[in-house]
Amino acid sequence: MASQYVFAGLSVVSRPCAAINMNNDIVEPFPDSQISDAFRAHANTGLPYDISESELQILQNSSIGPQHPAYRHLPPFLSMHDAYRRLISRHQGEETSPDWQAALRRYIEAMSAPYGSLDLPIKMFNDLDTLIFHGDLKHRVNMRWETCRRVGLCRPYETLLGITMAPTNWTIPRIRIRINIDVDWRKVPRTQLIGTVVHEMLHAYFHVHCGVAGHRDIMMGGRMDEGHGVYFYAAGRQLERRWKLTLFDPRDPTGLC
Repeated sequence: MASQYVFAGLSVVSRPCAAINMNNDIVEPFPDSQISDAFRAHANTGLPYDISESELQILQNSSIGPQHPAYRHLPPFLSMHDAYRRLISRHQGEETSPDWQAALRRYIEAMSAPYGSLDLPIKMFNDLDTLIFHGDLKHRVNMRWETCRRVGLCRPYETLLGITMAPTNWTIPRIRIRINIDVDWRKVPRTQLIGTVVHEMLHAYFHVHCGVAGHRDIMMGGRMDEGHGVYFYAAGRQLERRWKLTLFDPRDPTGLC
């Protein structure tokens, strides 16, 4: 049987471990491992990219909470429909701004460069947020590489690419994204590597704007689940087309994982 790629939001009930939501600390909160620490991105190493060391530290610091000056509180919650409409709306003033245009230039250069590296997705995070998510994720999300075998998240014949965890009361103060370092990313097109990051950022976006409702999407049969339902699928497909990325398993005709 061929291996299958899987994307996950850890709060989705179909995952093989307990749910984590905004109100309860149910399971051990997936602490950073030595492997995760070894793959931290730094501004002065790896591929050159225009992001400061301080921003990289904020993005990769799992312990930043409300007491930290970089912590950014969540906005008033929206419905899934309103969050979706906000995401796909394009604002002329936003896209002509110097910051947006600079992020676009860096995105094009990074996606067309002959070489990639494991620090590239982390270094691109803020630019992806600027270009796609209206800057709503910056300082609200903690992202790192991690070995996803540690908590039994991988299943037979499946390869988990990434997971997103909603914040809890205290042990996970910010939304967490973990990209699976166990995957041989050398065999994966860059459009799928960055698409995996954007897939998890899309989960984070709905957590930012909808809270617990961010993993209670509308399901209409097939392989849909509460984390990959109508709004997630519609948004993801639009992002794939606009940015020429692979957010879903290309071998799944429904595009839903």
